[in-house]
Amino acid sequence: MNKTIMRRLLLALAGACALDLRAAPAWTTTDVEPASWTALSGNLIVHLTGTKSGTISTGYGTTDMGVLTDGVVPTVNGNESRVAFQNTGAVEWSFTTPKTLEQVRVSGCYLGGSTYTRISISAVYVKLFGSDTWTELDGSSFLDNSGRSQNVVVRASLADPVTGYLAQGVAGLKVAFGANVPLASYIVEIEAVGSAEATGPVLGPVDVAPAKTKATVSGSIADPGTDATACDVYLALDGGAATKIAEDVTGSFEYRLQGLTAGTEYAYELSVSNNAATAKGTVRTGTFTTLAADAQTMSWTTSDVAPGDWTALSGNLLAGKTGTIVGAVATGYSTNDPDLLTDGSVPTTGGNEYRVGLQNNASIEWMFDEPETLEQIRVSACYLDGSIYTRLAIGAVYVKRAGSEAWDALGAEALSDIGGRNQNVILCASLSDSETEYLSQGVVGLKIAFGNVGALASYCVEIEAVGQAEPKKGKMVIFVQ
Repeated sequence: MNKTIMRRLLLALAGACALDLRAAPAWTTTDVEPASWTALSGNLIVHLTGTKSGTISTGYGTTDMGVLTDGVVPTVNGNESRVAFQNTGAVEWSFTTPKTLEQVRVSGCYLGGSTYTRISISAVYVKLFGSDTWTELDGSSFLDNSGRSQNVVVRASLADPVTGYLAQGVAGLKVAFGANVPLASYIVEIEAVGSAEATGPVLGPVDVAPAKTKATVSGSIADPGTDATACDVYLALDGGAATKIAEDVTGSFEYRLQGLTAGTEYAYELSVSNNAATAKGTVRTGTFTTLAADAQTMSWTTSDVAPGDWTALSGNLLAGKTGTIVGAVATGYSTNDPDLLTDGSVPTTGGNEYRVGLQNNASIEWMFDEPETLEQIRVSACYLDGSIYTRLAIGAVYVKRAGSEAWDALGAEALSDIGGRNQNVILCASLSDSETEYLSQGVVGLKIAFGNVGALASYCVEIEAVGQAEPKKGKMVIFVQ
């Protein structure tokens, strides 16, 4: 709710009891001897350096804008702290955290010669957090063109007697000087009184990774806010109701949206609250588009692993099974025991007894006694001695489904990785589907065919297939509560 609306509500409530309440901020002025001038406590811009725009009078202390906020008023015979703002000049400050602005005070004085002190302010502006727009405060224009002597400091204070503050959530302050006096406004000091506000939680970077009918929303909490230790995250789609997608988050979070429509654009709003009184925090909005119905979601990902850090996948359907090789393998390697490819071990740097050098267009296949749901395939390759780099090329992955004798190719692109890894790095290539979370169902056979990597074979250390057995038909499952 903006300040103008808030003030109208307060006036409506108080009008019956106090008909003479002032409905807007107003300036008040007092004259002070220079030696009697005192700085306001709680000055938000003390020691901050303002940024000026427009022109200023020459020959005065104009090189240090910070002197406007240091709480010092010049002596009668000095002018080193005075900046003479010409008509339409301005000075502004920025805050790194939200502030409640309660009062603005401008002190002006012409300390030499016979010219009287004059102050003309066209407007006072604030910039609120989350906005790039300068908003003019109500009643903030001011003109004092009276006949004070040059040795009097004029203090003009802007305050709001109704709300007790000028604005909340302030990120910036700007004072712009007017054009309705013949001479410049000679400013001794500008002060802004207020207090720091409690900060709400702040979201870090947010990422939305869409599939065809799903999308993964991930992000982090950059700052839980004042006096807070954890946050809740909420998500709304297309202007609908917000749903809590993460609770008591202290670091990162991830949530998977399901049941979306393929090829559709969605607008989202991500918000966060914390477990302190500050509650609400930043809001992120954006759009994402789900993949088209025929989009490829089955894909290979690769990673490099040191031999000593390699660990087998749990739930390997091929563990302990003997595969059947079709085609040629590189000579001089352990080619007579393909089940070594599924025992969950990786050779050491000095040994090659577990490595099979599958030549171009060769393949290896396994059969299952019961239908399986195949979720992931990982091929680990490494050349552990000599000067030849690790190379891996997989032409296609095939499955044989229950009730069929045909080998059907999975919808994955071929993998060819012949980069310059050294011989002591294991290359792990994993095939998965981000949309369905499985590669195929009803699988009774698996075959991997290797591709062409030039004159060299694909040196495979391990082949793993992760999945789970499917329920047998005809069985009744009874759930006991």
